[in-house]
Amino acid sequence: MQIILLSIVIFVLYASYETFRLKEKHFSLKKENHIKIEEGHTGSFTIAHISDIHFSRFYSPKRFSKIVAAINLQVPEVIIFTGDLVEDFRYWRKRDCSEIIKQLAALQAVKGKFAILGNHDYQSEGQQQVQDILVKGGFTLLDNQTQVIETISLSGIEDNQGGIPDYSITPLPADFSILLIHEPDQVDEIKALSSFDLILAGHSHGGQLRLPGLPYQNHGSKKYWAGIYHLSEHSLLIVNTGLGTTGPPLRFRVIPEILYLHL
Repeated sequence: MQIILLSIVIFVLYASYETFRLKEKHFSLKKENHIKIEEGHTGSFTIAHISDIHFSRFYSPKRFSKIVAAINLQVPEVIIFTGDLVEDFRYWRKRDCSEIIKQLAALQAVKGKFAILGNHDYQSEGQQQVQDILVKGGFTLLDNQTQVIETISLSGIEDNQGGIPDYSITPLPADFSILLIHEPDQVDEIKALSSFDLILAGHSHGGQLRLPGLPYQNHGSKKYWAGIYHLSEHSLLIVNTGLGTTGPPLRFRVIPEILYLHL
């Protein structure tokens, strides 16, 4: 019994340690006859992609300052956030959200910051308040919207669990087209999928607690749950494993990550 209890304590301590680490990954993308991706910093246009912050009693705005510092050091042209700003707005309804806004506003992007909502952002009827926080933090919402930033088309759809996603969305004419979705399995519903060069998603947390021998299953990310997926020669899906946690602040074999995409 003592060995079992000791094992549980060690696991919890290590999982807590993993939660407070940070991994930054850089990928270069090239579009010729087909879309190509490889590790590296090649490209003159940098996109920072973050997801699933889950601000809560376990993830304070102060903790996010580490993310702000890391991203600003890279001087990205664009910052993209693919949903789940808060764990549940019920926690924030009677609390001061100004510190969240302050941290979001501190993120610097040369050409702009863009976001969509995740399923947790709709909980406790928090949709409008979360939208307001993002906008006050300098983000442009792309829920069922599309716009062009220089030579890049950015589009986004609403979450499948909380919103009404427009699966018929198409990019505006541009050299490179990107689609933001929260739940990665939504990608199979996109009618004009071949029109998008890159699809960015979150939601899965990469399993959050990735225990050996236990398959990860979660509604919205059963088929696509972490990493890079070649959907076709012309379309890539990248699933960001996120920054925060659902429930207690524990991650195992899934370190919080920021992705940098260089075009």
